[in-house]
Amino acid sequence: MSEQLVVEDSQQLRVFMGSVERRGSWTVPRNFDIRVMWGSAELDLREAVLAPGVTTFEVAVMMGNLEIIVPPELAVEVEIRSVAGNLEETRRAAVTGDLAQPVLKIRGRVRAGNCEIHALARGETLDERDRHARHEHRHHRHEMRHRRWHEMHAEREMWRRHPDRSPWLPWWLQARMRRRIFSWFAIAFGSGIAVGVYLWDHPRWWHIAIALFALFAFSGGVAWRLTQPLLMVVRAARDIGDGKLDTRLDIHQRGEMKVLATAINEMASRIEQQLKDQRQLLAAVSHELRTPLGHMRVLIDTAREAEPKKALDELELEVLTLDDLVGKLLASSRLEFGNLDRRELDLGELVTDIATSAGVSVEGIEAIGDVKARIDPTLVRRAVANLLDNAKTHGGGAIAVRIARRANQVAIEVDDAGPGVAADRRADAFRAFVPSSGGGLGLGLALVSRIAVAHGGGAWIADRPGGGARVGFTVGI
Repeated sequence: MSEQLVVEDSQQLRVFMGSVERRGSWTVPRNFDIRVMWGSAELDLREAVLAPGVTTFEVAVMMGNLEIIVPPELAVEVEIRSVAGNLEETRRAAVTGDLAQPVLKIRGRVRAGNCEIHALARGETLDERDRHARHEHRHHRHEMRHRRWHEMHAEREMWRRHPDRSPWLPWWLQARMRRRIFSWFAIAFGSGIAVGVYLWDHPRWWHIAIALFALFAFSGGVAWRLTQPLLMVVRAARDIGDGKLDTRLDIHQRGEMKVLATAINEMASRIEQQLKDQRQLLAAVSHELRTPLGHMRVLIDTAREAEPKKALDELELEVLTLDDLVGKLLASSRLEFGNLDRRELDLGELVTDIATSAGVSVEGIEAIGDVKARIDPTLVRRAVANLLDNAKTHGGGAIAVRIARRANQVAIEVDDAGPGVAADRRADAFRAFVPSSGGGLGLGLALVSRIAVAHGGGAWIADRPGGGARVGFTVGI
């Protein structure tokens, strides 16, 4: 620490026309107020002790330098305003929201100064990282050269197979845009050469040869660079049209070509996922429909010979099973096309009606706060019914239903008395066509998640206090 004025305590750090370095093992306060003016401060957190939860750095830098070094695994959130200053950030861990883990939040302002946030492992220095970055840059350039060569070969093959190619032009001049640009460059440079020869006192033939070579090389290079991205898009579109849905464009362009490449990649990903889901749905629905239809045929034959009332009751159950399956498929189809009919309703009344019809006692249903929201009642009914059906199938039935206002959302939760859901299986529960212990298509909770997202919310699974699972979703108001 310099001999200039520096005031520091457990909550504050002040640096004025001096420098401060803090390294090694030290305890970071929960709220750290840092002010640097005409000085320098370096805080190394790689061996520091941070309390679980959010640690906040309030930063104000004016005509100074602040450098913060964090371990790569530490989640960091930066909210710094820069006014005529510089903010440099390296890659950091994402903020997970897990309050059991330390999270560093850096916020404030930088005026005519510099703030650097680096993620380094223990023992690593910035020089080592720079050497690694240079190595990565050389490797990237080598890959770019290899990719350009591969793209040239792919374009040549494309033009060779094209039915409308011109037989008297080389493959690299088949593109009309490229020919036009090449021609205009040739005319412009040719005109320049003609003027130069006219004004030159002692022209030589090799002067003209050099000028022509430079003309064709330069204009050809410019035309190539301008038309190559468009031809890459043409090849990708043809491959996608031929059924090669795993085709993707390398997004290394800029401007409108980058936007176009991103849009085509997203389109191909959506088409690939939709076709995959359709194939899975067709196979799963065929299997699920075959079982109740087979039971219905047996029950019809039984009704002819045995007691008709019992057979008809069982037949009705099978019809209800088919009706529920068709309802799920119709709800999934409505979400696919974004066809929502929103109306402002009281979710307390809506959920109570569904829950009581499913056998949940009125005492087990609780509405907290203003729970009105603009929703599609048909889809939300389906989501609540799926939660109750999931509790019945996997948790022995619902024992409590809760509707609560949370900020600008309304949450609906269902508690069951089952064994709960393991943490590593909770993400799979919201994926369609993932096998479960209850069998079926796996559409129940997957549909709940999609309905919640369509209403500006989300779905989750948690442990219920006292045992069991708590499954719920939110919708925006």
